[in-house]
Amino acid sequence: MERVWEHLKQDLKWELFDNLEHLRAKVAQLLTQLTKKVVASLTGYDFILDALSVANIF
Repeated sequence: MERVWEHLKQDLKWELFDNLEHLRAKVAQLLTQLTKKVVASLTGYDFILDALSVANIF
């Protein structure tokens, strides 16, 4: 999750939001724009894939 948040912050770091709801809306928008390829690049580390394999999840 930390890597996904780091990725999202790249689009947020220079924006000012009037309130928390505007920030939430922007984060929701950015999350819907994530592609499978981007998520895989952020989370597809060998140690994560190995752990998922051992747990029979992947």
